[in-house]
Amino acid sequence: MSENKKTIIISIIAVVLFIIAISAASFAYYTANIEKTGEGNTDFNFKTAQISTSFDDGDEIHIENMIPGDSFSKTFSLGNSGSDMEYKIVINELVNEFESYQDITYVLKENDVVIKDGTFPKEEANNELSEKRTLKNGENKRYTITITYNNTNDDQSPDMGKTISGIIYIKQI
Repeated sequence: MSENKKTIIISIIAVVLFIIAISAASFAYYTANIEKTGEGNTDFNFKTAQISTSFDDGDEIHIENMIPGDSFSKTFSLGNSGSDMEYKIVINELVNEFESYQDITYVLKENDVVIKDGTFPKEEANNELSEKRTLKNGENKRYTITITYNNTNDDQSPDMGKTISGIIYIKQI
């Protein structure tokens, strides 16, 4: 085999090994920064934060056939056994079929203290339920979100049989 062929083969092997090394390093970086373990939305590793979530009855919100004056509550907890983490509470896969969506309000409490209230989101683009929060190492927080269909003097009959659904999610910032 001539020297040129050996040089070309060695160069090709070197390029292939370089591409494999870069791909492996990129994948390792991705998985080291955000890694979800376990089933559902229960345990997360954000960089070096070790976040655990616990939902009293699952992370899904599904409300059907609300009538004016009805309320729905969901409770969940967050714990951290790693580095401090900043996050927001959001609702993903949001469906809000109510035409008079402004009549649907929510109150979000952290450890029984109101941290946010307002009109429940109508569109996925506005899915943030909280402002930026911080969970420190060793800290545990309990959240309750209460969604209410407010009774007004307006005709609310077009909203009969409508649905609200989504999944509560912790979004790292």
